[in-house]
Amino acid sequence: MPNSHVMSADAFRTRSQMWDATGMWAWVLHRITGLGLVFYIILHTILMAGSLLSGKEDFDSTLSILMGHPVFEFLDILLLGTVLYHGLNGIRILLFDIGIGVRVRTQKDLFWIFMGVGAILWFWSILLKLGW
Repeated sequence: MPNSHVMSADAFRTRSQMWDATGMWAWVLHRITGLGLVFYIILHTILMAGSLLSGKEDFDSTLSILMGHPVFEFLDILLLGTVLYHGLNGIRILLFDIGIGVRVRTQKDLFWIFMGVGAILWFWSILLKLGW
């Protein structure tokens, strides 16, 4: 039978069902957060290295801008959420790769448990950052 190794069109009933799957969104968000973290690391390295090479005064002024501006405070909160999501989802993927929770139902449960833990940690750290 030709093309017997190719998955049939019936494997996914419709494209919308594929996009409704938890695993698909976990995969997409994992890739987006990974790219965001790479972008952040590159930007952070360039910004800090440039200000360090310019001298102590430039470095101090850069830090005072970054530490006190509300936009950067908000971006810090987003960075923490990104790190939490990417890290906890990465642990879930690692557990799957070593054979823990291999069934689909277990993967969904692990995903939602990790996202719940991540959300609690994220909101708790927001409260700490706001001084509550």
